[in-house]
Formats: sequence, structure tokens, C-alpha cells
Amino acid sequence: MSLHAHLHAPVGGPLWTRPFRILVAVFAFCALFFVYRFAAGLGASTALNDGYPWGLWIAFDVVVGTALGCGGYAVALLVYILNRGTYHPLVRPALLTSALGYTMAAIAIHFDVGRPWLLLRIPVFPWHWNLDSALLEVALCVMTYIVVLWLEISPAFMEKWRKGLPGS
Repeated sequence: MSLHAHLHAPVGGPLWTRPFRILVAVFAFCALFFVYRFAAGLGASTALNDGYPWGLWIAFDVVVGTALGCGGYAVALLVYILNRGTYHPLVRPALLTSALGYTMAAIAIHFDVGRPWLLLRIPVFPWHWNLDSALLEVALCVMTYIVVLWLEISPAFMEKWRKGLPGS
């Protein structure tokens, strides 16, 4: 077996291991609180104001999401801009991690702001923009960068159609 075939071999083993079941249970427990937060409002779940929350988790969301996102940006910069071809195999995983990190941060910030239904106003109603707001620039840059990241990763998802479906 060649080294290349070994790297792409299935791992094998059962999926529903004990740690995986524990993580699924933790996820289900957290999902219940997530649903409760939106059903009962922010005031019922945190004792804060429903209309204007304090952004309890924004610092964590931004730090974790940005930390995950910056790695892909740094690797892409190293490979594409500085022309270090030896690191080219690291580009796809780094960009996927970056896209997932920024997307996770954007979704978390979107829900932490308190009125997530108003986010649609940014790309749809540019004539209502507050041009004096620093967060407008942050929102536009993050939205644009997430779209660019997912477009940059899209060839990896489209490769199976270029090669043809199995059995055809």
C-alpha cells in the first residue's frame, strides 16, 4: 500500500463510542437551552433586557472564532503570496478550519447580539446603514470574508462531479 493510499484509508471502528455519546448528550442539553433562549426570550434565560443584551459571550465568540479563522488566512498567505509551495497540502485543511471558525463566530455573534432577525438589514438595505458605526465595517468585512472563504473551498466540494459519479 502506498503512502498516499494509506493517508486516505478509512479509519474504521464504531461511530457511537462512549465519548461520542457523551458529546451528543451535551449537545442535546445545550440545544434545549438554545431553544429556550429563543422561545422565552433573553430576559427569561439571563435576567437581562430582551431588547438590548449586554453581549455576554461576544468576547469569547470573537476570540475563539478569530483564532480558528486566522490560521487559514496565515497558511494561504504563506503559500499563495509568499510562494512557499512546500506547504501547499496544508491549504485546504487550513482554509476549511478558517471557514468553519469564522462561520461559527459569525453565527455565535449573530445570536449573542440579541435581535438576530435584524442582521438581514445589512446586506439587503444598504441605504439604512449607519456610516458612523465601526461595527458596520466589521459586519461587512466578516460577511464578505465568510463568502470568499466558502467560495475558495467550493472546488473541493465540486471535485466529485468533475470526476463523475461512481458507477457512471
